[in-house]
Amino acid sequence: MKEKYIKINNLSISKKLLNFVNKELIPGTKIKKENFWKGFSNIVHQLAPKNKELLEKREKLQKKIDNWHKNNEFNKQLKSILGKSFNENEIEILIQSKNDEFKEKIEKKFIEKRNERIKYLGEDQSQEIEKRILLQTIDLNWKSHIQYLENLRQVVSLRGYAQRDPLVEYKKEAFNLFENLLNKLKTDLVTILINLAVVEKPVQKPDEKNKPIKNIPNLAGKKMRRNEPCFCGSGKKYKYCCGAL
Repeated sequence: MKEKYIKINNLSISKKLLNFVNKELIPGTKIKKENFWKGFSNIVHQLAPKNKELLEKREKLQKKIDNWHKNNEFNKQLKSILGKSFNENEIEILIQSKNDEFKEKIEKKFIEKRNERIKYLGEDQSQEIEKRILLQTIDLNWKSHIQYLENLRQVVSLRGYAQRDPLVEYKKEAFNLFENLLNKLKTDLVTILINLAVVEKPVQKPDEKNKPIKNIPNLAGKKMRRNEPCFCGSGKKYKYCCGAL
């Protein structure tokens, strides 16, 4: 049934509210009904424009706050994925880019990193490394996914108390978890490969100058006994050092 409203001093008042104020609230206050509604109408008309202005201002501020949190979270996630493959200036430019340009720059950087690995390792070994990283990533995330499904299976029966079919709810949640798994696999794989750097370690040649020099005293004409400390200063017995057969 549609509620009835009554016009009083340019206000639309609910009939229930009007009866409550006139019959229960005002009696005993020595205030006339006409004066009450007239004063109430003046207050509403004076404050309504200001209240509307404040609400609009609040809405704009809230949108700015929401956008800041959204952008800040996106920036943090982007930096965690790209790591040191992009410097700070490149990341700032990337954030300001449009969707197509954003995707193109990341793909270009990914291909550059792959070509660098191929240059040092060769194409076959580079592909083998990518395969191993992919399999390891799938293995780790799949174990977590199975654990999530097990936890879901244990609690989904409670949905029955809310008049929901547990089987249908399980299928919905499991599908969402699988979608999250696929997205995480892609993110983890790109994060590792775009930050993977091959470092060529120089082979150090033995330096003849840095080799330890044995302290060989002048023992011309002296016969060494086999159990005596070796004359080279190694601390070993002569038979186990310079006198070894």
